[in-house]
Amino acid sequence: MYLVHLTITTAGDIALPAEIKQMLATTAPDALEHVSLHLQARPHPVISLFLRTASLQEAETMARQIWERAVDAIPQMSEWSLLRAEVPLIPCEDVE
Repeated sequence: MYLVHLTITTAGDIALPAEIKQMLATTAPDALEHVSLHLQARPHPVISLFLRTASLQEAETMARQIWERAVDAIPQMSEWSLLRAEVPLIPCEDVE
């Protein structure tokens, strides 16, 4: 399973549609396990998708496709743009 962050932005002060989590889940394949919203994240809001896929690349590609399907399904989403769809890489410090 992979956690993919969708980093999104809008040109104005436009709220995400209230049904965004449901629309992402509805338009997604069965590989989607969970959706979390991080609307207070800075500098841009983040949507987290937990996906069951065979590879990191497949997870990132699927996350982009899920976003695109949601944008097609919800007209208000056209105000939002996807900046990145990526698995967050967390640095690990050496432990002695």
